[in-house]
Amino acid sequence: MAAADDTVDQLAAKVDDVAKEVAKVRGLPLKHAIPHDIVDRAQLHDRLQKLAKEDRAKGQAAAEGLALQRWGLIPLGTDLEALVLGVLDDQIAGYYDPKSKAMTFVAGASKTDPSWGEMVLAHELCHALQDQSFDLQKYQDLPDSEGDASTARHAVVEGDGIALMIEVVVTRMGNVMAWSNPTIAEMIQKEMGAPGNGDTFDAAPLVLREDMLFPYRAGFGFVAALRRTAPWSAVDGAFKRPPRSTEQIMHPERYLADEVPIAVDITPAATAALPGYAVVHSTVWGELGFDSFLRTHGVTAPIAQAAADGWGGDRVIALARPGTTRATRAIGLARSQWDTDADAIEASEALAHALDALVVGGSVVHSDTRTSWLALDGTVAWIERRGPSVVFGIGVPAWAAAAVEAAMWTGSTATPGNK
Repeated sequence: MAAADDTVDQLAAKVDDVAKEVAKVRGLPLKHAIPHDIVDRAQLHDRLQKLAKEDRAKGQAAAEGLALQRWGLIPLGTDLEALVLGVLDDQIAGYYDPKSKAMTFVAGASKTDPSWGEMVLAHELCHALQDQSFDLQKYQDLPDSEGDASTARHAVVEGDGIALMIEVVVTRMGNVMAWSNPTIAEMIQKEMGAPGNGDTFDAAPLVLREDMLFPYRAGFGFVAALRRTAPWSAVDGAFKRPPRSTEQIMHPERYLADEVPIAVDITPAATAALPGYAVVHSTVWGELGFDSFLRTHGVTAPIAQAAADGWGGDRVIALARPGTTRATRAIGLARSQWDTDADAIEASEALAHALDALVVGGSVVHSDTRTSWLALDGTVAWIERRGPSVVFGIGVPAWAAAAVEAAMWTGSTATPGNK
């Protein structure tokens, strides 16, 4: 049972009243009361652990961790699930669970600033209203292989909650939120991207920080852009016609134009030269993922952002032999499509800098359209561009490298959307 906490008790007592307030401001109906309870930090950890196991099988979490390590996005030997839970334990003050349809408060989380606790309550109650109108479980139910699209949908959910929270504050002050002024939203986003207080979130790898912060920061920017010229019903529309990529979140005009990403597939023919290896993880990095990969490996933020901006579509896979847990024995392969040849050139140059920092030692061979690295462990990494297409890989055994490089072109496909 959670320890006594008068502040949280008082906050929990306001659920019904704040839910009605949120429904009025947001313009979504409160169809039924929202149950709630209070837990302490230990109970929160247990619940988060249970939710994580329900959301994905243990093997899937391990496979994602292996892939992130193979691409150098998290340190070797990292327990991804434990890392994520550790960050969440420190960050969460309360949450709404679409499965139980209930609010959970964390004892002690809002003692220092009760007014902030009430705003967190408004944010989470917004999720409850989203769920009652749009079915959040169904909305967020995408295959694990569609990571970029999943992040984009999460950004709508969280961006809506942030925008609602801010409008509640402004409304309580007797003012009207000036959504038509983009400067206000830009200032809020900048504040959301500021460094924290040196806690576990700040210490986490960049890719994890971006994955957690993006839905709130960029999601708010997306919702603010919709609200600039339209009422809340425009945000409702993003639940009915979800964004297809983080690119559409980062560039709302591309969502409004419904720019469909290029669908990239890496078929078994592409990996036939690697007998004994199997695909253990497959995903789409998207514009956000490419930006994070580049910055993780030393590409400056402005160059990474400019390079990722021309993203059109991708597929990134990790392969390993059965039972492999060491990321250095896994293989990473990827094909990406870019809006123009010029975008592909810019992206391939940035990716070459990142791989150069990632590959340990060895020799480098470079030409106008291809760079390869022979690492000290005898594996090969390479990047090659053909027109608007870029193929790259890491950790490929030298004996299979030539065949895999060729097969990645013949055994992968790119199906244009409407770009």
